[in-house]
Amino acid sequence: MIRAMSRLFHRLFVAHPREVDEGYFEHMAASSRFGFRLLKLAGAAFLHSVVPGLCKATVSREVCCMADEMDNRAREARECRMREAGVWDPGL
Repeated sequence: MIRAMSRLFHRLFVAHPREVDEGYFEHMAASSRFGFRLLKLAGAAFLHSVVPGLCKATVSREVCCMADEMDNRAREARECRMREAGVWDPGL
């Protein structure tokens, strides 16, 4: 039972931040920033639904920017894991 709880704790709180080369609090801060930005964009989308002339491209533009940021973070984490494993080749 304790071993199962330990594995669950590790999976929920340790494994993913480690996958992206971050600590728990570092990952929490980065994820929170994305979350708050998404909340702000939800407000902009709602405002656009009520007044179509406002925020016409705000949400789509920002979501594309956020997707690029996430892709860059994922690429950096993947390269870091490959370097640590000794299989990183910048020419790939």
